[in-house]
Amino acid sequence: MLSTHPYPAGELTEMRCAATDYAAHGWLICPGARVPHPRPDTSDGRPSPEEADLVCRGEPLSKDEAFDAWTDRPWPILLRPGAVGAIDLGPGDGRTEAILRDAGCLGPILVGPGPRWHLIVEHAPDQGTRAIQPPRSVREGCLLLPPSRVPSWISRWRISPEETGWSLPDHSSARAALNAGTRRD
Repeated sequence: MLSTHPYPAGELTEMRCAATDYAAHGWLICPGARVPHPRPDTSDGRPSPEEADLVCRGEPLSKDEAFDAWTDRPWPILLRPGAVGAIDLGPGDGRTEAILRDAGCLGPILVGPGPRWHLIVEHAPDQGTRAIQPPRSVREGCLLLPPSRVPSWISRWRISPEETGWSLPDHSSARAALNAGTRRD
């Protein structure tokens, strides 16, 4: 009997496994959805692909909620900053990775979308005393996690969480290592 399900079973299983693993390790994840942002100067009012944004569909999910959410559809997986954060490493290179490794601050490194690298860290720094709404989209600071498949938005692991035993460096230690490694004496 042929399946009439619109998504391949392997893709659903891979996404569901990744989403439940992230949630099980305390990462604030949510399903993502593409939302176009129309440009005011376009003649037909239709947004171009680069103007679309990935936004969270609801609040971060628990492991069980993630399992349910990714059972029928391979939503893009978005990481919202919180207990787990990220340091933007810019266009990464082997030197950055070596600096972090030598300082004992190597954690999972996400590449993309585009050439940017992001080090996943134990916690993000406080944003000050003013109340800030948590990011709800990629443009606001959420990260697209693998194995999400979104046209023109690709991310992959340079160093996966499994490779580090899900161990995350502390934000301030990683930042200090990066600052020390980039100083030119």
